[in-house]
Order: sequence, then C-alpha cells, then structure tokens
Amino acid sequence: MLRAVLNQRKTAVAVATRACLPNSAVSRRGFADHQPNRHKDAEEEADIGVDPPVSLYARIATTVLIGGGSYYLYTEYGSAIARHLPWPANQPSDTQPSAAATEAMSRKSRLQARLVPKSELTYQEQVNWAWTHPGLYVVGSNEYGLVDPMHPGQGVGLRAAVPGLEGKLLRGAAFAKTHAAAADTDGSLYQWGTGFTAGSAPHMPQCTLRDSGITAVAASRDYVVLLDRKSRISLVRGDNSQVAEQAPPTLEFEPRLGWRENVVAVSAGEDHLAATTSSGHIYTCALGPSGNDRGQLGHGSTAVEPFVLRRIKSDRSFTSAVCGGRHTLLLTADGDVWGCGANDFGQLAMGNYSEATRTIPEPTPLRALWEQGIFQPAKASTLRIAAGAKSSYFQVSRSGSDLDLLAVGCGINGQLGNGTFAHIQGRPTRIAALSGVSEIDPETGLRRPVGVRSMSANGSSDHVAIVCDNHTNVKLDKSAQSVAKSPIFGYDVVVWGSNSGGQCIPDRKHRFAEPVHPPPLYFSKSSEGQDQQPSRLQAAPRQWVSTSSFQNSGPNSGSSSKYLVEQEFVTGSDVTAAFLKPV
Repeated sequence: MLRAVLNQRKTAVAVATRACLPNSAVSRRGFADHQPNRHKDAEEEADIGVDPPVSLYARIATTVLIGGGSYYLYTEYGSAIARHLPWPANQPSDTQPSAAATEAMSRKSRLQARLVPKSELTYQEQVNWAWTHPGLYVVGSNEYGLVDPMHPGQGVGLRAAVPGLEGKLLRGAAFAKTHAAAADTDGSLYQWGTGFTAGSAPHMPQCTLRDSGITAVAASRDYVVLLDRKSRISLVRGDNSQVAEQAPPTLEFEPRLGWRENVVAVSAGEDHLAATTSSGHIYTCALGPSGNDRGQLGHGSTAVEPFVLRRIKSDRSFTSAVCGGRHTLLLTADGDVWGCGANDFGQLAMGNYSEATRTIPEPTPLRALWEQGIFQPAKASTLRIAAGAKSSYFQVSRSGSDLDLLAVGCGINGQLGNGTFAHIQGRPTRIAALSGVSEIDPETGLRRPVGVRSMSANGSSDHVAIVCDNHTNVKLDKSAQSVAKSPIFGYDVVVWGSNSGGQCIPDRKHRFAEPVHPPPLYFSKSSEGQDQQPSRLQAAPRQWVSTSSFQNSGPNSGSSSKYLVEQEFVTGSDVTAAFLKPV
C-alpha cells in the first residue's frame, strides 16, 4: 500500500515538473537533444513502477490455458451447471435455437430413449440380464447405420440392440468404418451399414450366407473375412455387390497347410489380413493395391500380390498375430513380440522417430519393450497383444508376478491410456490404471494380480476396450440354472481413447486419456429415480445357458439347447459392441 502511494506521488511530481518548463526550452531542443530524454523517461517509468510489456508467447500460452480449461469444464459440467442457473423465462429470439435445430435435438432424444434396451432387472443383475438377453449390443455413432440400421445417419452416443439379431448367440462380429457383419451359431452371416447397402436408406441386417460353418469374423475397409471349421478363409465384399447365398471365393495358402495344421485365428487391418495356424505359422495377405504399401505383410518388400495367403519366413513359433491399420504384430511362443509395417507414430516400438525406421518390411523384434533391449523370458514376457489404427498394446508379465499393460504409437486421442495426448510414442509407456493391480482372492486369502482377460483394438479405431480378469462369484453350472440366481458379479470393463461418437461414454463428448468404466448396456427401470452410486459395466463370465431361458428371442420352437458362453467385447470405427459367444 505504501509503495502504491509513493508511486502516485512520484508520478504527480514528474508531471508537474514538465508542466513548469518554458515552451521555448522545449522548442529549442533538437531531435538529437531530445533522444536522451527518452532514456530518462524510461528510467522515470521504471522508478514509478510501470510494468514491463508481456511477451507474445506468454499471451498465447495464457489464452490456450484458459480456453482449454474452459472447454473441459463446459464438456464435463456445462449441462449440469446450466440446470441450476436462474435463466430468464423469456430469452430473446436471437439466442433461441431455430425450429429445425429444436426438432432435430428432440428427435435425437426420442431416438436415444427408444433404442436403449430396458429391463426390470437392477444394474446389480446385469450379468443375469446378459445371460438371458443374447444379441448384439452396440454403443457409439450411427453415422453409417452400424448401431441402428433402421435410422442411419442419426445420433451419436446411441445404445441399441441391432435389430434382427435379438436372441442369437454369435460366433463373432466385426466393424469397419461403413459396414459391419456378424455370424451366429447356425453359420449364418448377417451384414448391414450404409457401405453395405450403398445408400442411407433404412434397412435390416441382411443374411448373405447360410450354413457356412463360420467360426470367426474380421472386417477390413472393403471386405468381411470369414474363417470356417475346415480352416478355409473366405472373403465377402463389404458392399452389396455379391449375390446372397453365393459361396465366396476361398483364399489359397502358399505353401499349403501341413498335415493336421489348422487356422486358429484371423485378424484384419485397413487393407490386409493375418492368419495364425496351430503349427505356429503366420500367413498374411493383401486385400487390395495398398495392402502392402508399408511392408505390413512381413515378406521383406512392399510388393503386392492381392488375395494370396503367403507364409512369413521365420524359424520362430508364433501363437498370435494382430493387424493394426498398416502394421502387424506377432507374438512368439516364448513371449517375445515382433512387428512389421508402418512405424510413423512409433507403433512398432523402435525407439525415437527416425526416417530409417518409418517402414519395417520384415518381422523385427520390438526390443524397446525390454530392459536394455534384451528379451529374457525368465524376467519378462508378453501374454497378450492388440493393435489399433496407429497404436499397439502389450500385456507383460514380470518376474515378480506383476502384470503391466504397455502402449506405443499415436496417442493424439488419448488411446495410449497414460493420461497424455502424445502425437508420437516410440517407447513403451505404462498404463498405470491397469498395471500392477492386485486383489485378495476370497477363496484362498492370497493376493493375486488382476490382468486382462480380453483386449480389443481395431485397425480403423482410436479407442480400446478391455475386459479385466478380476475375481467373480460365478461357478460353472451345467444345469444352466445359475442364470436365475442373483446377484452375480462379472468382469470389469474399461475403455479409453477417442469418444467422438460416444463409443466410450455415450453422454460425454471429449476424449479419454485414461481407462474409464462405461455404463451398463441397458436402462434399469427398477433403479429409476433411486439415489445410488453410478453403476459400471460388467461382462458376463463363462457359464452354461439354455436357449429356453432367452427372454428376447422369438417364439420357442420347442427344442432347447445348452451352450457354454462368455460375453465378448469388440471395437470398431466409433463403435463398441458386446455379444454372447459360445466357447
């Protein structure tokens, strides 16, 4: 306070002194004589406490900080705060939304409320609900009709059961950007989406194959990849150019599969696929002209020969292969990880970015995963791998029984899960929320690590869905009577990454840079209006179910079958889906 008073007095004295000078004294000063006075003025300004000018960079940083914080607060709490503000009853017409916008918002709200599955069961009974309500449940954007093909182009953050698949157990489901496919236990293939219909007209999923013995489904940008019980890999166009009921072409293996060698899994990227065999071999195939433009087939070059499955030359035995957008990850039998293809964002864990490692045309070990770049199975090994569009994920077991989840690649949408939005990450980063987690086993009283039961990333998506391997109170019951018991606790489900279509949390708009718990798949009428903790989604564990207990299927034909099932979660472009799968 004293300093402020002194500064004011100094200012007043300086002004008065200048006013007393004769005009002739000032006019006689030339330009050269006037220059030193500028320095005196600056010294006087410094003496009277005038603040120095703020740099441009400081202004920009302050603006970005305030703007970013305001946007976050708006997306997180804007609607909640607005409900409690004393808004005037009659707002000016220029601030009110147009009639068309009001009708569009009202139509979206009605669509969301109508599509979300509803049940009399509480959220504590969601595992029982999943066992008795099979089908395909999808959350996210409906721009291409993947959530609700009867209303394509309408709504984001929708939760819906895909029409026509109610009451069906599925062998698999896959989502590309504009088309989707699912196969049921009868071997029938269903396809839908605006890419499939080549238009935005409302439609139901169309059965394009019957009795085909499908065991696995994958989807690329243009094709649906099918694996059947005879280890044949077939392609079906993602659009409707192929006649229904016509057997799709079968891809040839070069060299052919060995005696009693079977294909156990398939994975598809943006324009390529990889197949894993029971003998530890990996076959890859280009599904178009750009199917090997970054060496993602792992044959040592970028040459392309579409629609031919060629074996990757290696003396290693592989147990798994997954396809990212334009890269491929291979997991060896002893827990090492190899990779090939695009590495622009560090998705192949080759360390810091360099032009020499942008493209890796042949399988190369991901040495950055291991301490000092040396793979030592006795100290650490990889249990599970997954690949997103430009990112990769690894569950690693340490010697001390600790389980870590690591990520590399592009994290601009938060898909690295480490709380940052890094553009390039060439060295593994630890996802803290899912690493080093443990729990007390109530049966043994011992501490056990909580790992990952299943991990889904997609070659066309920037988000991840994980089912945790936490303890449940489910006991296998071949009588299929346990589906009526309550409460049943399942596996925790977490998601993170891009949320532009509401595929992680339907009611939010922003990206998630750390794992979060999504809400249940259905709306509980029994829990409506009750004050309770927010419920989180749980996956139904493995259990025997009877088709006679399904409550959302059509008229019962009289025959009843029992299946050992488990709920599976898959991701696609701006969507997340769940279904009951026979195991």
